[in-house]
Amino acid sequence: MGSLPLDAIEPGMTLAADLHGPDGKMLLPKGAVLTASHLQSLRARGVTTALIAQGEEAEGDIPVSPEWLEKSENFLAPHFFANDLGHPAIEALYGLAVTRLATALAKGQSLPADIPPNPRAESMGDLFFRSEGGARDIVSSEVKLASFPDIYFKIRRVLDSPTSSAAQVADVISKDTSLSAKLLKLVNSPFYGLPQRIDAISRAVMVIGGQEISTLALGISAINAFKDIPPELLNMRTFWEHSVAVGVFARVLGKAAGHNAAERLFVSGILHDIGRLIIYKKLPHAAVEAIYYAKANQVPLYVAENEVIGFTHPLVGGLLLRAWKFPEPLVATVSCHHLPSACPGSIEPALLHVADIMAVALGLSPPASSMVPTLDPAAWTALGLADDALPELAEDGLAQVEDIVSAFFPAHKN
Repeated sequence: MGSLPLDAIEPGMTLAADLHGPDGKMLLPKGAVLTASHLQSLRARGVTTALIAQGEEAEGDIPVSPEWLEKSENFLAPHFFANDLGHPAIEALYGLAVTRLATALAKGQSLPADIPPNPRAESMGDLFFRSEGGARDIVSSEVKLASFPDIYFKIRRVLDSPTSSAAQVADVISKDTSLSAKLLKLVNSPFYGLPQRIDAISRAVMVIGGQEISTLALGISAINAFKDIPPELLNMRTFWEHSVAVGVFARVLGKAAGHNAAERLFVSGILHDIGRLIIYKKLPHAAVEAIYYAKANQVPLYVAENEVIGFTHPLVGGLLLRAWKFPEPLVATVSCHHLPSACPGSIEPALLHVADIMAVALGLSPPASSMVPTLDPAAWTALGLADDALPELAEDGLAQVEDIVSAFFPAHKN
């Protein structure tokens, strides 16, 4: 370990200790691989030296050359175009994203492909036109036609009964073997980190709680209602990977912020983009136009939806969840996840908002929505977290995502 003047430090070097600014505030954690953006920011903050890992200290690190870092930055910078890289939280997230991508490139992986919509999708006919139908019309159509799993309604009846018990919840869920298997995989994953394996839904209800298990069951069962999305528009596994990642990050952020609604936050993540699925089903041609608009104008996809279609997927998703009688706090969180200030009084929209940004920034999103959504600074402030907390929280979430995705979707991507 050696202390070097900042001017002698090159991109690709690894910090041997947490780096603090002149005011004592931690700027970067130990083990961070420094990028050109990091160095520029550190100079602006008055940092003059840093402890750099040398020799055996850095042996476990994958060598990341300045060329890989530059290639990574050149690729990622346009994806952050809608954000202020000077905001400390975005700066930390951008640095982590650059380091992760550069490390992947050093391992021999390729840059993520920019996959355009399938040309056949452009010829699909929309069921509604902008002048003839709005968000409520397409949601009404979907509610009438959707074949929602019977287990959802059975759980809903138990929860709505004033005399229901935890044992009844367990009994209803246990009768659906597929749902039970997914729930048990989730409960036994690092998501909960329980000291002993849970092998029965009844035991899961006792450990996690009846309401909590029911919330998870409702969210997971909703996934089965979306199996007829045109494959020309969307790879469904990639879509659900993003959704699970957002749910995990929302839960991790909620725990760090001292907010006790873990299961609802996770389910809100799973379901936060279902409005996009309805748009794909009902307005495939308009959906493709929105994708092209977002790419051409370097704006997040929800901004393009509003310009092209006249409404956005959070509105559609919220209306659909309300029609399906999901808990109102979850409905509000999904409805406001891109504009959390529109739902004052709860921290959950802000948590979901930041979680979505984290997932997209770290590459856990479908190609069509790879532009990082714009961070609402007030939402980040509402969480009450330190600006330098994001990298560690992101790493915590990333360690859980793959296990949970494989529990829900064991098949490999195409």
